Amino acid sequence: MKIAITGEKGFIGVHLTLYFKNILKYEVIELGRDYLANLDKINKLDWLIHTAFVHRNPKPEKVLELNKSLTKATIDGLKSNNIKCNVAFLSSIHEELDTFYGQSKREAKISFLNYCKTVNKEFISFKLPNVFGTYAKPNRTSFIASFCYNLQNDILVNYNQNKINLCCVEDVISIIGKLQKKEIPFVESSVDKVYFLLKEFKEITTTGGIPKLKSKFELDLYNTYISYTNYKL
Repeated sequence: MKIAITGEKGFIGVHLTLYFKNILKYEVIELGRDYLANLDKINKLDWLIHTAFVHRNPKPEKVLELNKSLTKATIDGLKSNNIKCNVAFLSSIHEELDTFYGQSKREAKISFLNYCKTVNKEFISFKLPNVFGTYAKPNRTSFIASFCYNLQNDILVNYNQNKINLCCVEDVISIIGKLQKKEIPFVESSVDKVYFLLKEFKEITTTGGIPKLKSKFELDLYNTYISYTNYKL
């Protein structure tokens, strides 16, 4: 099986690359950060895993504009290089929201679906919840990464009581790796609950203790917290 991943250097892209290479033993074509310029390196491809996307911008409306451009450029690149492949698109639970980001996910999903219909290939979309875990960049990729980093470095953490659906990245990757349509499971929580759990982890580990973990979610959260020990921005 020959795979290519857009956004392979990002949080989820890194995990996907490691999983496909080392666990599934697939051939992964490394496209690098400027993947659009490297599509011509592909002569045959089974699956394109599309993770590259603009998540935020100082001007929210630019998120829609930039993602429209990115989606069009990606599909045009596939067509101009005569690449006919199956596509797995990483969407988001935000696709259901009336935001510029949500709209851009919906539109990109339709565009890739239409491409796959044109070349008679399979299309799968995975609707991701908020994903956390190792390799997420603080102050950029995941609020949990930011909380972990700030707590370990005694930086003030701003939190709220917003409800949130969470899933550990390893669970997400194991489902995407099957390349079959399947719902991504998640745990319902809130930002403040996550903060207080992480704060408890800090208090216990600072004194050399080990926390009593009540669920897989808490174990995943604890492992994530520990991974930011001595993390350098």
